[in-house]
Amino acid sequence: MDEKTLMQAIGKLEKEELLKIIGLMADVSGSAKRALVNYCRVNVKVKDAQSLEQQLWQHWKKAQPTVEMFNTCGGGSKSDEDDILEELSIMKNLLGKGESSWKVRKEIMDELLEEVASDNSGLTDVLVELAVRMCKTREEKIYLADFLADYGNPFYKNFASELYAENSKEDKKTETAEARPVSSSDYMELANKYKKQGNQELALKTVMEGLEKAEGRLFEIYGYLFTHFAMKKDEGALRDLYRKASGKEQDKDFITELMYGYYKEQGNYGKKKKMLYDLLACADSKKLVKWYHTCQKEFTPGDFASEESNVLKTIQDRNPAAYYDICIEKGNTAEVIKYLTGRRQFTDGNADTGHRISKQLAPIHPREIVDAYWREAYFYAEKGGPENCSYAVSVLREINEIMEKNSWTDEWNERYNDFIRDSISNPAMISELAKF
Repeated sequence: MDEKTLMQAIGKLEKEELLKIIGLMADVSGSAKRALVNYCRVNVKVKDAQSLEQQLWQHWKKAQPTVEMFNTCGGGSKSDEDDILEELSIMKNLLGKGESSWKVRKEIMDELLEEVASDNSGLTDVLVELAVRMCKTREEKIYLADFLADYGNPFYKNFASELYAENSKEDKKTETAEARPVSSSDYMELANKYKKQGNQELALKTVMEGLEKAEGRLFEIYGYLFTHFAMKKDEGALRDLYRKASGKEQDKDFITELMYGYYKEQGNYGKKKKMLYDLLACADSKKLVKWYHTCQKEFTPGDFASEESNVLKTIQDRNPAAYYDICIEKGNTAEVIKYLTGRRQFTDGNADTGHRISKQLAPIHPREIVDAYWREAYFYAEKGGPENCSYAVSVLREINEIMEKNSWTDEWNERYNDFIRDSISNPAMISELAKF
């Protein structure tokens, strides 16, 4: 039957018959079921704001752990990226389908912007695009602009200026800066004004004053002074700037990275190496895998061979998840398995949040991962409550998938039945198991 004849036949069917056919197709074909679910997510009209807000949270919670993993690792697989983009696309469509409160949109956007600030996922552009879509009013757009001005990469700092201009904040900012400069941006506005007037000396004096007095983040001031002193090849002034910046916590990583680039360009191996060690100590912990690879590339082979253990110890202390990612990359899975199988507490703060590490090892160490998952399922079941028990069931699904792939069907049936018997006195767990 050709497509035209098929469509004519379908057009003659009653609603109940169409629903029956759709149900049958979804039952016999996984791809048809996924297509149906995705179509409904995008096209079914949201009935009320609460439902829309719940759906926004649901899709963000699906995307966020993988986005975080991408930021930690500097990217990820194409299939994972496609999954993220699908969830974000659904969120964008939902935002156009109904009203939602700023309170909920802001809570989601604040989490989203944490990933934007890390800027190591390769997804910053689509995340910012979604954040823009989440802002409806002038005040909301200025809220986004304030964040990007403080934490965005150079491109998005410029974008923040465009948002300010579009929402008429620039004039107010300039008046405030002239009356009483407070923030780094205030001092930089004044300095740029003096610079345009040809008064380079007063511009520099204003920025130097901001270095001592400005409140909040100082990356704009550090960037201005670094560029000024580097162009003059005034290494003494650069060292002094770095010394002052090192006494502050905010933006220390920013100036340290600038100094690393400067010494690399100058061919000063000793100082370049010192800056890399400083970056390991102060850089965003989500970027430590990147800095490990930079050390591997920039150290001499002999230095890296003798000092790699020190580099790894610093990374392990600051971000265990990054450390275990490097272990897997190096083929040192034994240490990662030791960590996964040795845990007795399972919390959101562990290095295997979202099973991002154990999922990588399941194909090559299925037995160890399954045993760790069983302990985790029991841990959350014993904690009780609907949310913990629901999570325990999600772990059971992962266990079942691994055991089926390895043809451990009899063992699965036995251990699952044991789990049910152990949960008899736990009504919340039994209720969740009924949905499994």
